[in-house]
Amino acid sequence: MRNYTLMRFVRLNLYFFAMYFVLTAIWYGLSGKFSEGSTGMLLQEIAFNAAVFSLLFSITMLVLYRRTRLRVPVGKYSPKQLQQRLEEIGFVRTSESKQPLQVYKPTPPKASALAGNLFVQQSANFYLVEGPKKYLGKLES
Repeated sequence: MRNYTLMRFVRLNLYFFAMYFVLTAIWYGLSGKFSEGSTGMLLQEIAFNAAVFSLLFSITMLVLYRRTRLRVPVGKYSPKQLQQRLEEIGFVRTSESKQPLQVYKPTPPKASALAGNLFVQQSANFYLVEGPKKYLGKLES
C-alpha cells in the first residue's frame, strides 16, 4: 500500500513507453521509413515521441483514477457485507488469507483494469479503504 501510486506510475509509464516504441517502429518498418536512411535519427525520434506519449498517458490515467483513503465505520458493514459491496462495484478479493491488509483487484466491465488495486485494512472502529476515488464514492452511498 505504501508507495503504491509511485510504483503504479512507473509501471504504467514503462509499459506505455515500450508499447508505443515497438508499435511505432513496426509502423515505420512497414511504411519503409527505415530504408530511407539515418536509422539512428529515426530511433531517437521514436524514443522521444514514446517518452512524451507515455508520460502524458500515464499522468492522464493517474489523474483519472486518483486514489483516496476512506474510513468506513465497522457498524455500517459486516466483513461479508463489505466484501459483497466491493464485488458489486467491481472489485474481487485476491487472496483469502487473514492478513491485516486485504487486496482487491478490479474486474472489468464494472471496474476498469487501469483503476488499480483496492486495499482494505480493518481497525477497531473503522475499515480503512484505499483505492480509486471514482469507485470509493460508490461505496459511501
